[in-house]
Amino acid sequence: MKAIVFITCMWVGFAAQAAHMGQDSVLLKIDKRNQTLVGTKGDKSITLKEELSQVFAKKGLVLTDSLWQKIRSMVKSETDRDSSMLIQMGGQRIKIGTFRDHNQGKERDEERRAPISKRNMVDIEKRNGEKVEIGLNGIHIQDGKEEVHVDWNGVRVKEGNGQEMKVIWGKDSTKTKRGFVDYYSRDGFNVYLGLNGLSGQVPQITTMIYPAIFMATDPQLNPLGSRYVSLEVSESAMLVRGRKAAFKLGYGIGFDWYNFMFDHSRVVQKAASGAIFQPMMDVAGKELSLSKNKLVVSYVTLPIMPHVVFSKNSAVQMIGLGGYVSYRIDSWTKVIDAKTDQIKRESSNFNLNSFRYGLRTEFSFKNFPDLFFNYDLVPLFEKNSVPALSGFSFGIRLL
Repeated sequence: MKAIVFITCMWVGFAAQAAHMGQDSVLLKIDKRNQTLVGTKGDKSITLKEELSQVFAKKGLVLTDSLWQKIRSMVKSETDRDSSMLIQMGGQRIKIGTFRDHNQGKERDEERRAPISKRNMVDIEKRNGEKVEIGLNGIHIQDGKEEVHVDWNGVRVKEGNGQEMKVIWGKDSTKTKRGFVDYYSRDGFNVYLGLNGLSGQVPQITTMIYPAIFMATDPQLNPLGSRYVSLEVSESAMLVRGRKAAFKLGYGIGFDWYNFMFDHSRVVQKAASGAIFQPMMDVAGKELSLSKNKLVVSYVTLPIMPHVVFSKNSAVQMIGLGGYVSYRIDSWTKVIDAKTDQIKRESSNFNLNSFRYGLRTEFSFKNFPDLFFNYDLVPLFEKNSVPALSGFSFGIRLL
């Protein structure tokens, strides 16, 4: 790993020149066993140094004593591994390689099997099992089964046990193992959008009272106008990881808004016995017709969501069944007179329950929005008061 810092600095200058290497380069192959140049007539009356000198002379170059000593050390080395060196003389690049096997196909097969390195790399050093390559595709260092690759995207390290570490420029590092499954994740900032409703009934009033405090139609809602919105930040803890699925525990904090849009002109009001529904009256004592009549309740919520996640490539990516606990932070009614468009807003607790809890289920499918369903297990209004109505919501989860 220490070699990465030095080689990265050298790579910046080398990469700009590597593109011009093709037509000005000379490749010389030396058979270590016979100490002869491959591809020549193989005149045994002259030495390897004389052969090299003749080739250099044809290119208008001179084989210096210092260069010959480096080549001679490489040829005389006892390692069975192939070696190479790259030099530049007179505006030309000369790559000199030594090997015992002339089979070029084997070299190409090994290169194709390299899991991290890319082709079109230039060997600058190869000794004692360590291989260093530099090219336009980056820097690649291989020492046995351990490999390091540096390019414009970042650094990738493969350890001998098959474990890989990736450091991407500008992003967090990720660590994966062979056989790693990229599971679906519901962590982060989530937005729930949907519709909500009321379940239950209002009490039957037999006494003739005008206006009646309850009517059978009071729980009726405008379906599309009764909207549910929730903003949530969630995290999860891994409990069990399998080869095809994992079991996680999700948690977080959210803010929910119930919008109950009533399909009539009777408004929720606070009473001693709980909550009642009453019409709005004009100065003449006549009931007003309302174009909008809604009750809004907002909560801060702590969700607990055990869920099973699958691969992101699976058709079904997540199944969750959990619950939530909420505390009411505000509630109000908003009405609009159908004739005058006059708006009236009234804030009150309306004898609503301060706490609520319920069940939530979630489903995630590939190439389809996530689905959710919430059902409150406590009444919307205070216990032992009327009416006994419970809220529920359903819709999609975004982000």
